[in-house]
Amino acid sequence: MLNVSIRQLRYFVALAETASFSRAARRAGVTQSTLSGAIREMELALGVRLAERADRTFELTAAGVLLAERAPEIIAAIDDLPGLLANVARPLSTRLRLGVIPSVAPFLLPRALPSMRAAFPELRIRVREALSRSLVADLKGGELDAAIVALPFAVTGVEVEPFWTDRFFLGVSCRHALADRPTIGPADVEGERLLLLDAGHCLREQVLSLTGFTPAEDSGDLKAMSLATLVQMADNDLGVTFLPEIAVAAGVAQGTSLRLIPYDGDRSSRRLALVWRERASRRPEYLILARHLETLCERHFGRDAAADFPGAS
Repeated sequence: MLNVSIRQLRYFVALAETASFSRAARRAGVTQSTLSGAIREMELALGVRLAERADRTFELTAAGVLLAERAPEIIAAIDDLPGLLANVARPLSTRLRLGVIPSVAPFLLPRALPSMRAAFPELRIRVREALSRSLVADLKGGELDAAIVALPFAVTGVEVEPFWTDRFFLGVSCRHALADRPTIGPADVEGERLLLLDAGHCLREQVLSLTGFTPAEDSGDLKAMSLATLVQMADNDLGVTFLPEIAVAAGVAQGTSLRLIPYDGDRSSRRLALVWRERASRRPEYLILARHLETLCERHFGRDAAADFPGAS
């Protein structure tokens, strides 16, 4: 009978990630000898060498590399068990560690968090805001349960449940030549100075994809870290920018004279989606949450909500 503990797996993951017995021991909160002994016990139980040791250094064997890839998924599956059993009768009644991308979090969370508390009063929500790649890495590593991202976004190892089509608006100064247009097409933005989020934001890549625009290399004056900054830059006639409907309806341009014009093109929207690890035991709960978010977005960010906001055409 195989006798490998979750504690030993956590020690091994810490070792693989830190590449140091001493750093791994500090991360795990144990002595170096305790960690080293636990990993030796695991090697004996598995019947394979996981690391070649030399003084205080080590190198993973082929078996160690394979285990380092699979161990976070195994740990996450075990961590899911209490929630799975507790939620058989009462879905979404335990902890939920939720990640959200920056181009969604400030607009969705002020409405979603109160709504989720009301609908699922026993749910304990923890939220982390980060870029898509970081959120997916934390999902796979078991540090998050689910995340809200925007598609298209190339990712493997997760299950994806879209819940909202987030169309784009072009934001231009009220003094801009396009300010009075009812809609904007691809040809209209040719030659315009396009204001973008900094590299790493999926919204940046989605805007570049839909426009076919190629930004100037190292053009620091074209970048921003938030949609609020892009709004201010566009309002002051420094260029034009694309804003998602969820931000428009939430009032990202409030207090400005920015004109918000629906974009009419082949790729005129992105898809917001809830994602989680493949084969996650709590999949039925995440589907319930996705439908809740779908209803919430329809109520607060639908076309009527965006069209009624000042500045929208």
